[in-house]
Amino acid sequence: MSDNQFFKPTVLYKEYMILDMIEKNPNITQREMSKTIGIAVSMINDYLNIYEKDKLIKREKHSTKTVEYFVTKKGSERRKLLNIWYLKSSNNIYIQAKDNIISFLNQIIEKGFKKIILYGAGEVAEIILQVMNDDNQIPLEVVAVIDDNKDRVGDKLVNLPIITLNELSKYSHDGIMISSYKHHETIHNNLKKIDYPQNKIIRFFDN
Repeated sequence: MSDNQFFKPTVLYKEYMILDMIEKNPNITQREMSKTIGIAVSMINDYLNIYEKDKLIKREKHSTKTVEYFVTKKGSERRKLLNIWYLKSSNNIYIQAKDNIISFLNQIIEKGFKKIILYGAGEVAEIILQVMNDDNQIPLEVVAVIDDNKDRVGDKLVNLPIITLNELSKYSHDGIMISSYKHHETIHNNLKKIDYPQNKIIRFFDN
C-alpha cells in the first residue's frame, strides 16, 4: 500500500493489512507495519491494543524488544471477511473505470477507427488492453504499441509487440492513440515531426 499513492488506507483496510501481515510473519515489528501502511508506530500500537482486546490477536513477549504476534481463529475469520469487503469495493471501482474506458473506445469506433496503435507502453496502455481483452466484443483492434524507451522495444505488452516509431509503416492501422499522461505532449510532437496526420491522432487525455 505504501507504493500506491492513489488510495489512502481506511480504518478497515488498516485492520485487514495488520492482521494479514501478522498472519504471514508473527515476528514482524511495529516499525515494519508502520512503514508498510504509512502511519505512525504509536498508531500501530493503538490498533494492536484494540485487536488484542477484541481477541483478534495474541502477543507473546520474549523480551522488552522482542514480541511475537499471533492471529487468533476469530482474527483469521475477521481477516477473510475484510478481504472480501475490500475485493468487492475494488471491483466496483474497476467496473466504473472500465465503463469509462469502454465509453471512450466506443467514441473512437463511431469516428471510424477500426485498427489502431497505442503510443506509450505504460500503465495506461496496459489497462486499456486488459479492458479490451475482458470485453472481446469491442470492434476495435490494437496491432502494436510504440514506446520511446529502447529498453522496452522488442518486449510485449499484453501479447502485443512493443515497437519504435520508425517501425510504424510495418503495421497496417488507421490511427494512433496516445496512451501516456506524463509524456502525451512529447508524443504528440514526435508524431508532428514525422507529419503523421493530425486527424488520425487519438488523445486519450484530451478528448
